[in-house]
Amino acid sequence: MADFWDKYGKPIPILQWLVVIVLSAHVLVSSGSSLTPGQAEAFVLALVGGNLALLFGLPRIISWGAISTILVIVDSLLVPTALYVTGINDTGLYVVYFGIIMIAGASGNLKRAVLLASVTCVAYGGFEFGSYVLFQTQGTEQLGTILLRVPFFLAMTAYYGAMGEFAQKERKARETHERYAQEIRRIFSSYVSPRIVEELIKDPGKATLGGQRKELAMLFADLVGFTSFSETHSPEEVVAQLNEYLSAMTEVVFQWDGTIDKFVGDSIIVYWGAPLDQPNHDELAVKCALHMQRRLAELQEKWKAEGRVPFRAGIGIHTGEVVVGNIGAEGKKMDYTMIGDHVNLASRLQDLTRQLGFSIVVSEETASRMKDLIGKEGSADNRGGRLGHVSLRKLPPVKIKGKVRPVVVYALESLESGATSIVDA
Repeated sequence: MADFWDKYGKPIPILQWLVVIVLSAHVLVSSGSSLTPGQAEAFVLALVGGNLALLFGLPRIISWGAISTILVIVDSLLVPTALYVTGINDTGLYVVYFGIIMIAGASGNLKRAVLLASVTCVAYGGFEFGSYVLFQTQGTEQLGTILLRVPFFLAMTAYYGAMGEFAQKERKARETHERYAQEIRRIFSSYVSPRIVEELIKDPGKATLGGQRKELAMLFADLVGFTSFSETHSPEEVVAQLNEYLSAMTEVVFQWDGTIDKFVGDSIIVYWGAPLDQPNHDELAVKCALHMQRRLAELQEKWKAEGRVPFRAGIGIHTGEVVVGNIGAEGKKMDYTMIGDHVNLASRLQDLTRQLGFSIVVSEETASRMKDLIGKEGSADNRGGRLGHVSLRKLPPVKIKGKVRPVVVYALESLESGATSIVDA
């Protein structure tokens, strides 16, 4: 029942039924109708049946905005027809009717439309009733017809006033949505994949632009020996090869739905868990890191064949709670980024790749969540699990700048297909 009311308990359906009820009353009680009693009943049944089809059938295939337009067109033709078949041929009545449509449509506001038309209805009712009392040229049934016209006019005024208000609200909502969509695209298109951008546009509530505390999986990637490479090559060569590398890595990051925080020279900073919630953010980060290394290996083969120096990269991954959102100087320079102690730790892990001699180093927090995703040795099918065939080995605790106690880290390596995954607890 609640779902039914949410869908049909709106001004347009309610007022449309009010119009149908008033028209049906005119058809059934009017003495000057050209219809027989059976024809009048059939007319009312057709009126109610058509209204049911319009209000309960059309919403399944088209939007309410389109339905409102159809209802206006149908009713603008139906009402004069219903009045005519009930024997009302007074030209002044039609003038007042179409005047009400103009008043309601021009006002674009339900309350204002009802107020303006109420004055019109009172004036019309006073004129007709005065004519009846003074001249009494009609039978007593004419008084009932006159009295029915006033609520009919008010119903039509409310209907068209609501239509105008609904149309304005729809237009404003559409314009607001379009502006918000443009803003989301402007802010996030450089950070995340087009798929995530479209999800944010569909549900703007997910695009929290202010800073908020969230748990993220963070990845820092940095090229090894890039400084010495820059010193021995021309700026054009450096930029060309660096752009090729960054473009390839960006494609991989977007494939795994990561958010690119920024490029800092040859460094790439990525995270998962914002702006959209990603419960499997650790898995996505690790899969992305493994994919980045595979893609870099392909680039290395290409660069060797071209006589160029093949880049090598180190990747650090950590999971922790940070503040993420639009951060910067309001109105001057804002970036959707993350800050916090865990960000610093993720950066330090990337630095350890050179010291420890491994391409991918992950924190203990991330490693603890990975273990259930890696196939164990001796499993029935010997598969690599959700992370494929990998080795996760615990390394001796290392001292990291900014940390009082040594930090436990793990080395992550990809194994050949078919090899048994290794997990060192």
